[in-house]
Amino acid sequence: MSEKETWQKMDKEERLRHQLEVQSRQIERVFSTHQVAARVAGGQVETQSIRFDLQSHLESGIHRLRGLKQDLLSVLGVTDVSLAKDEQGQWRLDIVRPHEPPVALLDLLPLLPELPESTAVLGIDEDGSPLLLPFADPNMTHVLVAGTTDSGKTSLLRTIAVSLAMTNRQSKLQLLVIDPDRPGKQNRQLAPLMFLPHLLSQVIPEPEEGLSALQILVDEMHHRLKHETVRPTIVSLIDNVEALVAFAADDVLASLAALLQRGAEAGIHLVLGTSQPTADWLSSVMRTNLPLRLVGQVQDEADSLAATAVPAAEAEMLLGQGDFLAVIDDTQVHFQAAFIGNYDLHLTLATIHRNRPRPLLAQPLQLNLVGEVKPEEEPIVWQRQQEPPPWDVVDEEPDEERSDDNELMDDIAEDED
Repeated sequence: MSEKETWQKMDKEERLRHQLEVQSRQIERVFSTHQVAARVAGGQVETQSIRFDLQSHLESGIHRLRGLKQDLLSVLGVTDVSLAKDEQGQWRLDIVRPHEPPVALLDLLPLLPELPESTAVLGIDEDGSPLLLPFADPNMTHVLVAGTTDSGKTSLLRTIAVSLAMTNRQSKLQLLVIDPDRPGKQNRQLAPLMFLPHLLSQVIPEPEEGLSALQILVDEMHHRLKHETVRPTIVSLIDNVEALVAFAADDVLASLAALLQRGAEAGIHLVLGTSQPTADWLSSVMRTNLPLRLVGQVQDEADSLAATAVPAAEAEMLLGQGDFLAVIDDTQVHFQAAFIGNYDLHLTLATIHRNRPRPLLAQPLQLNLVGEVKPEEEPIVWQRQQEPPPWDVVDEEPDEERSDDNELMDDIAEDED
């Protein structure tokens, strides 16, 4: 089977099976942490919920699960869980099934022809046409992504990074991700990107390390300009830029200004994410060199004008959750950002490392567009493969691959931004 055929088989059904397996392992990890001898044997998937059938050797132990609700909510990232016995006396765990995103990245990709090199997928516009970000286009030098919490700003940054990694060889394109923590809140949504083979370094959470990375990029830019080379393309995604500026304003702004002015000439592109489009650090020089603005919901009209540079753009009226405007010069395009959830991302990363393919395509499916009414689906009954229950397994040192997988599962947690 070719690499392309392998990716095409990763349709919704395959992704759902993968999600159920990962969720089963997450549930069992909570059980194990609290020394409850129980495992997930199978279950049933319905339109609004998922049921996990539990097996346990210890009736007294299973009752202790009633006190684990908060842990399960946190690990699974859902709004509600319940534990009960059915009429046959079998314990079951029910969770609320999250709503599907209006535009799933893995549903959108198969609708596209083979993408040009260094092209990211953004989403679909109001006419249902795909919206792409071709970094090879001389007009797409650098990008500003602006929006408040719940606008989908950070999710869009993740979509840009993953879509680039899925459709470009590591030798042709490399990524640098700087994601400093906000005061009082640790960022996690970009953390799983550390498993992409395209990354030049780990995802950088510390402002000091972020500044060092920017200075290295500046040195690389000068080296490339001197030797007249632009390969490989480097796309640097920086979320919460204001945290870097707060750490060392002069040095950070000097590095950003240098990269914004001449980085694209050397094949280095910046994608800057901010929730403060009116901030002083966004000087006229910065704005001039950020020709493409991807703007989600903002707080007010002043933020809308600062982010889009277009009067009456009304970005404050956007709905959030991936509802965006793409603005370049006087052209505006209203679009719904493509989204890649944590379980889809987990499967994508695992497959990339297993096969290291260049293109990533999924089975063509009808997108769940905004406003579409979907018919009720028949429940899906599923059964896990038989394997020894966790209470019969002798503890062993995990191998490197399993350790990485556990670390990635630890990073499966949604961020509100």
